[in-house]
Amino acid sequence: MTDNVDLRFLGEQIRQMQSDLRQVRSDQLRVESEQVLMQDRLARVETKLDVVGAKVEALDGKADYHGLRLDRLDVRVDHLETKVDNGFRAVDARFDQVFQTLATNTQMLLEAIKGRPQS
Repeated sequence: MTDNVDLRFLGEQIRQMQSDLRQVRSDQLRVESEQVLMQDRLARVETKLDVVGAKVEALDGKADYHGLRLDRLDVRVDHLETKVDNGFRAVDARFDQVFQTLATNTQMLLEAIKGRPQS
C-alpha cells in the first residue's frame, strides 16, 4: 500500500509539472508574440525617423539656400549703403563749393560797394 501512495504522489507531481510546463510554454508564446509586435513597432518608428531625418535634411538645404540669398542681399544692401554714403558726400562737397562761391561773391560785392564813391 505504501507503493500506491507514493505513485499517486509522484503522478500528482508530474501532472503539476506538466501544467507548469504548459503555462511556461504559453507564457513563452505570449512573450514571443509581444516581441514580434515590439519589433514591428520599432521598425515603424525607425521608418518614421528616416522620414523625419529626410525632412530635416531638406529643411537644412532650404536654410542653406535662403542663407545664401540673405548673404547676397546683405552684400547688395552694403553696396547700396556705400552708394548712398558716396552720394551724400558728393552733395556735401557741392554745398561746400556753393557756399565758398557765395562767400567769395559776397566778399567781392562788399569790396565793390566799399570802393564806390559816396554821393
